Amino acid sequence: MRKLTRAINQPTLLHQIIAGNAADTDLSSTDWQALVAEANGQGVAPLIYWKLSQAGKLSFLPDFARASLREAYAATWMANQKILQELELLARLFNEAGIPVVVLKGACFALTIYPDIGLRPMGDLDILVPKAKLDQAVQIAREQGYVNAVPDAAPGLNDLIGHHACLRKLESPTNLLEIHDSLVAEQFFTYAAPMGWFWEQTQPLEHAKYPNLHMLTPTAQVLFAAAHAMLQHGAQNAPLRWFYDIDQLIRVYQDKLDWDALISQARVFEWGSALSAALAQTEKLFDTPIPAPVRATLLELSDRHTELVERKHSRPATHTLIELQKISSMTSYARFRQFMALLAPGPAYMRWRYKLKNNWGLPAWYLFRWVGIFKDAIMTLISILKKSAKNL
Repeated sequence: MRKLTRAINQPTLLHQIIAGNAADTDLSSTDWQALVAEANGQGVAPLIYWKLSQAGKLSFLPDFARASLREAYAATWMANQKILQELELLARLFNEAGIPVVVLKGACFALTIYPDIGLRPMGDLDILVPKAKLDQAVQIAREQGYVNAVPDAAPGLNDLIGHHACLRKLESPTNLLEIHDSLVAEQFFTYAAPMGWFWEQTQPLEHAKYPNLHMLTPTAQVLFAAAHAMLQHGAQNAPLRWFYDIDQLIRVYQDKLDWDALISQARVFEWGSALSAALAQTEKLFDTPIPAPVRATLLELSDRHTELVERKHSRPATHTLIELQKISSMTSYARFRQFMALLAPGPAYMRWRYKLKNNWGLPAWYLFRWVGIFKDAIMTLISILKKSAKNL
């Protein structure tokens, strides 16, 4: 019986199972418990269940592991059904209003590159609309019972640095609707990209049930997925399912991918470092079929965001460092607005953040927030000094 001695080994076995190369599933109950927890955390538990089922290996699992994976698949299938029903409703309403809609990320992937909608968990529904139509789209969503998911920390801050309107329904607060008018970042981030090319790279969604919806071309999807993972969130926060998405995009659309256009546009956007890092990680995990000339070109890609992509490979030691990493990618004005919002957010945000029912306790909670910021700043200073001492 093989034993997983360290948590770092768990994703390796997950990769093998997903790739269909896991010949050895004879693990201890403790290790299966750890692996199932890791699969859930990485958003691939339904996929693991399906892969083991396809390989005829479910019977070799302990009962609790098999039941947990089956439950993850069933829960994902039911949750996605509700999300896709909502997509169908919104697609009809937006079409009647003359608003073109591009389906993004999880919903698009579940409908196109996965063989079963229960295999791709998605916590929200992401759609893209033209910037000029954003307010109209948000209003239509509000008429269907959607409200702001998170209050603005400061008036107009989300319009400044956010690239979508984030909404939720009161009766299902865990399911979010994100209506994007830009991708990856708004213009006040240094790695923001103009939307013209992406709108040129759209095509009808490859699903008969949604005739009025569009999707990005495979080439644009790979570029967006890479920048979303490596620039917007960073490898530190990218779950395994995001890299599997990229792997499947390349495998399913290998005859439709325009590698030259992909690399050329990555250079134009200065997303080459993000594309190179994302594809290198994807190939390492899943042996993704990337043509040899493309691999060679990717190794040469470098731009002004190379250092940022590298920094985002590891998680900063403190919350202050996390925020500083985010702020470093903004323009000067956006940095100032974000800093002030972090220091003294508005009352509505404070009530949401600390679950307050009224404003009576706000002064005490502001003091609590500032004490927390001060403590984290001290921990940040200690962390920096320790790191400097190690480098001496």
